[in-house]
Amino acid sequence: MLGEIAVLATAFGLGTILTKLVDRLLDRRKGRIQDEQTAWEQRDAEARQRRRLEEALHETRQMLADHGVDYDDMPTWPSRTAPPQ
Repeated sequence: MLGEIAVLATAFGLGTILTKLVDRLLDRRKGRIQDEQTAWEQRDAEARQRRRLEEALHETRQMLADHGVDYDDMPTWPSRTAPPQ
């Protein structure tokens, strides 16, 4: 009985269909992994840019202080939680 089912499955090409189905599912999974990886790379790039901006702001404020500008006269440090107005 089992042998007959295997012969019929082979005759109808189910092996090829299943192979292609599994290949498509694996390709889809790899695509999702690649999309997730790309999203993480984008977040990392944005975080690097924010750190560079914070460093530049710090250096600017330090240079102002070195040239006699009082910290109270400088613009306030931007909040990390509230978006800029």
